[in-house]
Amino acid sequence: MSTFSGTNGYTTSGSIGVAVIAGVGGDLAFQNFQTDAKATELRAILAINGDLSKRSIDLGVLPQMHGSFNLSFPNDTDISLFNVLLVTAADQVIGQAQIA
Repeated sequence: MSTFSGTNGYTTSGSIGVAVIAGVGGDLAFQNFQTDAKATELRAILAINGDLSKRSIDLGVLPQMHGSFNLSFPNDTDISLFNVLLVTAADQVIGQAQIA
């Protein structure tokens, strides 16, 4: 499991683990996730080295604003390439975690 760190002045914490399911895709398991960002929705984006100017995969809106939950990713995702999960509020990155 990897831990979240806050970015752009936000506090974001919790941890994330990856489960790959052959032929189906996989899940990102968020544990004890929380942030001080005041937003109505948060989005998850898989990125290469955390760089949004490179190819990225928008996984959509987080199902919860805090707590423990799973978020699926498509079966054609090379998780070794997309090694950072970014969490955004509006167009600002508020947290990130390395995908281990």
